[in-house]
Amino acid sequence: MLKIAIFNQKAGVGSTTTALNLAAACQRQHRQVILVDMDPQAHLTEIYKHIGLNMQKHLFRFYEAGIPLSDLIQPLRNGLQLIAAGKELIKVDSQFGRGPATLKRLGDGLAQLDATHVNSTVLMDCFPGIGVISLSAVFASDLVLIPVSTDYLSIHSAVKVDKALNALEPVLKRKVQRRFLLTRADKRKEMTAEVEQEMRRLFGKEVLLTRISEHPALAESARMGQHAFEYDVTSTGARDYLTLYFELQDVIKQLAQPR
Repeated sequence: MLKIAIFNQKAGVGSTTTALNLAAACQRQHRQVILVDMDPQAHLTEIYKHIGLNMQKHLFRFYEAGIPLSDLIQPLRNGLQLIAAGKELIKVDSQFGRGPATLKRLGDGLAQLDATHVNSTVLMDCFPGIGVISLSAVFASDLVLIPVSTDYLSIHSAVKVDKALNALEPVLKRKVQRRFLLTRADKRKEMTAEVEQEMRRLFGKEVLLTRISEHPALAESARMGQHAFEYDVTSTGARDYLTLYFELQDVIKQLAQPR
């Protein structure tokens, strides 16, 4: 089972859009995908709430009642699978603390899920902040994908995320593998090129070659309760996320090589 945490401390960088459309790209390549909404704001869940999700089956039940993650998975009409979120997730920090047992709990739950979903890819749409929920996803992940919108403030956020992940490495006793994904790119704007140049100067090969363009189909598809491939398979947004999928396959192969 491949586990990818999609995380940035800064909101509005396209984390949910990336989780949804990367999942759809995986599905188009005949890969099983499980989306995990780990944000108390539940933006990913809201996209599909109107199609009859059981809102009593959400991630907080895993923490509160120990319900296995496998029992919380809900199939979506487009063939994707979702573990929903609710506002109750905000209580995890206060009710269960930030100790090692809480931070490891998600990883243990995913290890159990692996027994029945060994060939699945798990995409975790994280809360935009450093809390136990986001940290749990980082602890459990094989790769942290960091969306960075092409504006100057996002560079500062990327540096903060990088420092936070570096600080976790002594605790985890391993390298936190990460890749930065440039989002909301507009090749007509000089700022896009300048942000990309600075990101590559700061993070080198950890910045993916794929850029996600600013495209109306990405926003409109989510509003319609669809991913970009359902809304318009020929759109730039759909093409960009399929390109991202193939690039990540190469990244995953590189990470799997013995060092």
